[in-house]
Amino acid sequence: RVNWPGAYAAIPKDIFYRDDVYQRELNRIFGGPEWHPVAHRGEVPERGDFKSARIGEARVLVVHGDDGEIRVFVNSCPHRGTELVTCARGNAGEIECPYHRWLFDNRGNLMNAPGSDHFPESFRKEDFGLRSLRSAEFLGLIFATFDAAAPTLDSYLGDVRAYLETALHEDGRLNLLGYQKVVF
Repeated sequence: RVNWPGAYAAIPKDIFYRDDVYQRELNRIFGGPEWHPVAHRGEVPERGDFKSARIGEARVLVVHGDDGEIRVFVNSCPHRGTELVTCARGNAGEIECPYHRWLFDNRGNLMNAPGSDHFPESFRKEDFGLRSLRSAEFLGLIFATFDAAAPTLDSYLGDVRAYLETALHEDGRLNLLGYQKVVF
């Protein structure tokens, strides 16, 4: 329990370092019914382009599939949980796990698992694709959520849509010139 002071806008300092508060924020904000911007279409303009990002502590992968659809996956191999992509961005027709070399297409489907001829008969590639997050796009901004019960992106954005339309010049067509990153 946090002891909140009675003064308006006074924030108890312990909320900034308490692990229980942090874990609750991770669950409620990043794992809850919230949409998180993870990329702009201008960052993954070509088929095969990908970008790694984070939602809270979870690493995600934004991929422009060979079918033209942009998808968001958990950046983790379904076999042993190894991070699949460690670079910030790139282009590839396939995603290979660096641990056991499982190979996925850019739609998230498992294409090959070395040694699978020795796996149990019950093993099916269809059951081991990349974990896909619910995602949607608004004016080129790609949003994702871990919560299947989150409202639609359109409903979630509500009145913010108008501000985004103004900021993105009503069409969202942007060209990426580069990045400036600051880590606090």
